[in-house]
Amino acid sequence: MRSLLVVLAVVCCARVAAAEKIEGIVVEENTKTTSETVESLARIEVGDDWSADMAEGIKRNLVSSGLFKDVEVFTAPGKDGGVKVHILAKDKHSWVIAPAIYNQPTNKGGGIGFGENNLFGQNQKLLLYGQVATGDSFFIGAWLIPSIGGTRFSAQFDTFLKTSRYIEYAAPTKWIQQGPDPVRQSRMHYLNGGLKLGMGLFKGARIEGRLRGAKVSYVRSKTTFQGPPGSEPELLEIPEGERPPNPGKEGWDISNEWTFSIDRRANWYGVQSGYKYAAVYEYSVPKLGSDFHYWLATLSIHRAWQVLERHNLVIKLGGNYGHNLPFQQEFRTGGTSMRGYLNDQFRGDFKASANLEYSVPMFTIKGLSIRGLLFFDAAYTTFLKTSNPERNYLPNSEVRGLDGLRSSVGAGTRFYLRQIVLPLLGLDFGYGLEARDFQIYLAIGLTD
Repeated sequence: MRSLLVVLAVVCCARVAAAEKIEGIVVEENTKTTSETVESLARIEVGDDWSADMAEGIKRNLVSSGLFKDVEVFTAPGKDGGVKVHILAKDKHSWVIAPAIYNQPTNKGGGIGFGENNLFGQNQKLLLYGQVATGDSFFIGAWLIPSIGGTRFSAQFDTFLKTSRYIEYAAPTKWIQQGPDPVRQSRMHYLNGGLKLGMGLFKGARIEGRLRGAKVSYVRSKTTFQGPPGSEPELLEIPEGERPPNPGKEGWDISNEWTFSIDRRANWYGVQSGYKYAAVYEYSVPKLGSDFHYWLATLSIHRAWQVLERHNLVIKLGGNYGHNLPFQQEFRTGGTSMRGYLNDQFRGDFKASANLEYSVPMFTIKGLSIRGLLFFDAAYTTFLKTSNPERNYLPNSEVRGLDGLRSSVGAGTRFYLRQIVLPLLGLDFGYGLEARDFQIYLAIGLTD
C-alpha cells in the first residue's frame, strides 16, 4: 500500500509540473536580435504549458537559427504558480563583407559580397554579391523575410543577372570513359527577377509560390573546338557564316513555381541533424508573355545524423524530370555537385542524384573551427526526349544504359568562425571513378 501511495504521489507531482504555465518570457544579452524575434525562434509563448525538458528544445531551436554564439535557458517561479522563462541569447556577428576567390574546372575568378543574416534584428536575410569569372560572371541580390509582421507568412525578393560561357561536351558513349570532348561553346545572358510568398503550415511544413521572369539571349560564338576525338582540342576562330547555332531559343522565360517542404533540421554549431523533404513543380506561363513552353518537377530528401557528438553524416537524394526544357532550365551534373568532373559536363531533362558526406572536427582555436570531410557523389543524367523545337541538341544526346551514370569520391575541408554565420573556405579534392580523373575545387570567402 505504501509503495502504491508513493507512485500516486509521484504521478500527481508530475502532472502538476506538466501543468505549469509560462507566465512571462525574459530575453537578455541580445544586443541586436529583437526579443520578439528570439521568442518566435524559440517557439514558445506566454500561456504555453511548461515542462523541464522544454529548455533543451528552446536552446536547440535558437542555436539552429545561426544567429547566436551562446544560449542559456532557465526558469524562475512566477507569481501565480507558473514559471518565468529566462533566455540568455548572445548574438553572433551577423554581417560580413568579404572577397571570394574561385578556382574550379572551367571557372576561375573572384568577386565581393555583402551578407546580412539578421537584418533589423528580425532574422531577415540580405545577400548582395557580384563576381567576374571565366565561366560565370553575375550579380545576385536577395532579401528574405521569414516572418511578415510576426505571422506565419514569408516573402522573398531576388534578382539574378548573369552572363555565362557554356561549354557543351560530347555525350558519353561508354560507362568507363576518360576525357570529355568539348563540342560547342556559347555565351548566354540571363537577366532574372522573382517574388516568392510562403506560409508556414505545421511543425516545419511550408508551402511557397514564386513568380519569376527572365530575359534570355545569346552571343553567337566566334570560336569552335577542333581536333580528333580523345585528343586535346584546339579553340579556333570560325567565319561568320559558319558559326554553329545557339543551343536554344531566345526570349522571355516566365514561370510559376510551387514548393511544398517539411524542414525539421537542427544545426548544433555546425553539426546537422534532422531531415528536410521538398517537392517542387514549375511551369512556364505563356499567358504572361513566356516564349517557352515547359514544366519540371523535383523531389529532394536531405537527412542528417549527429554521430559521436561532433561527427556528422549527411545524405542528399534528388529526382528531377522536365518536359520540353529550354537550355537555361536543363538539369546539369558536374562541378561542386559532382566533384571529380568538369562544371556542367552532363546535361539532360532527367536526373537522379545522391550525395553522401561524413565530416569530423579537426581542431578549434578561439572560435575558428576546421572540419574535414569525406564524400561520395553519384548521378544519372540524360535526355529522355530530344524533340523540343525550342532547343538545338547535340548529336546522340539521348544517353542510355550505364553510360549516363557517373560517380566520384573525395575529401575536403571547411573553415568556420563561430562568431559569424558563413563558412570562410571550402577545399575539395574529387576523383571521378568513371573518368579516372582528379579535380580540385577551391572557394575562399562566401562559400555557401
